[in-house]
Amino acid sequence: MLLRISLGIAILAGLAALYFTQFNVKPKIDELTTNLQTAENEKNTAQEDARQSKAAETKAKAELDTAKKGLEEATAELDNTKAKLSEQQTRGNQLQTELTKVTGDRNEAQQELSAWRATGVNPDQIRALRTEATKLSEERDAIAGENKILLREKGRLEARLSKYEGDEEKDPPMPPGLKGKVLAVDPKYEFVVLDVGGNQGAVERGKLLVSREGKLVGAVRITRVEPDRSIANIIPEMKQADLMEGDLVLY
Repeated sequence: MLLRISLGIAILAGLAALYFTQFNVKPKIDELTTNLQTAENEKNTAQEDARQSKAAETKAKAELDTAKKGLEEATAELDNTKAKLSEQQTRGNQLQTELTKVTGDRNEAQQELSAWRATGVNPDQIRALRTEATKLSEERDAIAGENKILLREKGRLEARLSKYEGDEEKDPPMPPGLKGKVLAVDPKYEFVVLDVGGNQGAVERGKLLVSREGKLVGAVRITRVEPDRSIANIIPEMKQADLMEGDLVLY
């Protein structure tokens, strides 16, 4: 009997303890559950905010890239426009210069026309005079060319005759101021090649002085004449130094 009473008391004590335990723990469990749900909601909210921030960052980056590309295109277009503007300004300056020249030529032509009109000469007479002047100019040039040929022939003949005049050989005359250069030198056989010939008035046996930097270095005598060059021997007794390519020769 006593055992049953003790067992009943123990059961009652256990039930009481369970009741009090449940009564104290349940609010804490509910509180923890609420806190957990709150934390979960906050986590979801934070994740959504992060997703939206990432999307906004991606969009902003895309907009920035678009803006950069637009800026580069605008800069390139601006540079192209500046180049075209500079080209147009240069062209405008050229046109202005040409316009000024044409205007001056026109004014000059008008002045000349007025002067011609003042002389009483008509256009047909002017054309005839121009034709006559052209013809006379051509004849003058032809005569001048013939005179050059005759002068060269005269010099050549005088050079040949000078060998037979008197007891001493004379240096044949050549055009005053005749100048040239030494093209090549043969030190072994003591001759040079000059860049002056018959077209410039050089004649056989003509004598030319040779200078370098304003100083006399020798003299040469022409032995063969071609149209635009000559061969000449170095005169030993007048040699002051070895002749070199580029030395100046003069009469």
